[in-house]
Amino acid sequence: MIAIEPRGLDMRLYLRPTPDGLQIFGNYDGTPDAVLSGAPLTLARIATERGTQGTLFSGDVEIRGDVELGRRFKEFLDSVEVDWEEQLSRIVGDVVAHRAAYAARSIAVWGKQALDSLSRDTVEYLQEERRQVPSKNEVQSFLTDVDELRSDADRLEARVRRLEAKLSSDIVSG
Repeated sequence: MIAIEPRGLDMRLYLRPTPDGLQIFGNYDGTPDAVLSGAPLTLARIATERGTQGTLFSGDVEIRGDVELGRRFKEFLDSVEVDWEEQLSRIVGDVVAHRAAYAARSIAVWGKQALDSLSRDTVEYLQEERRQVPSKNEVQSFLTDVDELRSDADRLEARVRRLEAKLSSDIVSG
């Protein structure tokens, strides 16, 4: 049994992986084998994104109890498709679950847009304001110039070899 404690929500979900899927409970009288607690969005990211093993062990999520069970639980989550909104609705009701899922999706979209905007703004600042990073056009122009220089150097080397060969043959014959 694994307990999930979203910080600041004063609630606890209990999850039991089974061969048929995942059972979710609102209450459990025993002591869970592992307890995962963290910010709600961090826990949601662990549950919904593939390959977030690093997030699970980054320090953003506290694991108490059987840490190996927590790792195996993450592998289990990666291997199954769970309708978290449906599962949450069984505990808190349809309206709250729908609003929570909508909020999570909206925050994820906003976060992606904010990250994209920050990335574009940072690149623009470093390229245009600080002139520390070249633009794509500047890089392409530089690479074209390097290719031309390499080609010119190859032609010059071939010409030097021909001249050396001619000079050698002139010395031998003369």
